[in-house]
Amino acid sequence: MSTYRRYQQARDTAWRALLRLEEKRLPVDAEALARQVGVEIAPYPISDSEPRLYALVQKAGGGRCVSLRIRGRWYVFLREMSAPERRFSVAHELGHLFLNHETYAVSPGVRAYLGRENAGDLMDDPRHLDDYAADIFAIRLLAPACVLHEMHVDTPGGIMRLCGLPPRAAAMRAERMQLLNQRDAFFTHPLERQVRDAFMPYLTEKTALNTGAPVRGPVRPLLIPAREKPIRAARREETKDAPEREGAARPARRRKALLPAVIAGIAVIAALTLFFALRR
Repeated sequence: MSTYRRYQQARDTAWRALLRLEEKRLPVDAEALARQVGVEIAPYPISDSEPRLYALVQKAGGGRCVSLRIRGRWYVFLREMSAPERRFSVAHELGHLFLNHETYAVSPGVRAYLGRENAGDLMDDPRHLDDYAADIFAIRLLAPACVLHEMHVDTPGGIMRLCGLPPRAAAMRAERMQLLNQRDAFFTHPLERQVRDAFMPYLTEKTALNTGAPVRGPVRPLLIPAREKPIRAARREETKDAPEREGAARPARRRKALLPAVIAGIAVIAALTLFFALRR
């Protein structure tokens, strides 16, 4: 599989993962997603109190973040790190899981991913394609381009603050956002449109907070879906033609309003005629 095909697969898988999230807002809660799919986030084992588990983690690479499948269940072991680094590390490990990357046996009943921490440039010189794909997945999970586009956020600092990304990942996302903005390459994929629509309540809430306007009633998309446009156009045509139909209907309404008066006049004339006839 080519590097670009891996990029597409990781991007599309991140969109699907976002749609699985129970609460769709930024920053994305990667640990909540992990719990949804049965992955347990655990502190890094201590050599003195957990020697066997510590040895397994070291055998699997011993980095700051290690995933192990122990008796059929995945665990992500994390060292102490900042909140953005922790969020990105969990998302990276979820990338391995969602992308179904190859594993190897660390010991009987224990498996780990083949990938190692990526030391190369993710786009131009990836040293390990599985880690390249997992990082692409993590960035697109934590900083979906369609949501950033709707919020007009495309700088490294803005992405760091909004999405809780570490600096390197935020810089990569900002660089890609600039390219997408130049191409106007948004909402061309149905999955991306679904993600935008799923995040619309959050986007509307943020817009209301930024402008000071209250949020009232059910939230409607800011952009009209393509299938609604013919309906809206027909309604506009109907409204535009309303004055002409109104003018055509006025004579009929006037004739209808005069009818009771004519009938009443005829009844009065008939009564007077009968009265004078009887007097004779």
